[in-house]
Amino acid sequence: MSSNPLLKICTHFEGMPVPSRGHQTDAGIDITAMAVEQKNHSVFLFDSGISIQISDGYYVEVVPRSSIIKTDFHMANSLGVIDPDYRGRILLPFRYIGKGNGIQSAEGLLKQRIAQMLVRKLEPCSIEVVDSLEDTVRGLGGFGSTGQ
Repeated sequence: MSSNPLLKICTHFEGMPVPSRGHQTDAGIDITAMAVEQKNHSVFLFDSGISIQISDGYYVEVVPRSSIIKTDFHMANSLGVIDPDYRGRILLPFRYIGKGNGIQSAEGLLKQRIAQMLVRKLEPCSIEVVDSLEDTVRGLGGFGSTGQ
């Protein structure tokens, strides 16, 4: 019988919301933007105000919440991987695709849930360097090679 992994969360802003699921059956644990820094003309780094520790054998993926589509932002790296031994603050890079410099829009996302954490099982693997790979029906066919 396996037990559920434990996600320990350390908060860094007084009175901030603790990350949680909107519904008990939700996959993602919502993360709130607590502070923001403009890195360049279009990239903003949102501070989640949290650091985490996950049980051995697991890691955490950070993805944008689906509601981010209602804004002029999208996650700059599409997906963030939080390794199990990382203890730093979780920072969320978002790219502004609207008009203007975006700072007012970014500040409008503060105290809003903009991303979510997904707990994933870590699957270690061995790496072997080889001269060739086994042939398959698809072979070297790339984008769109299996049909429309």
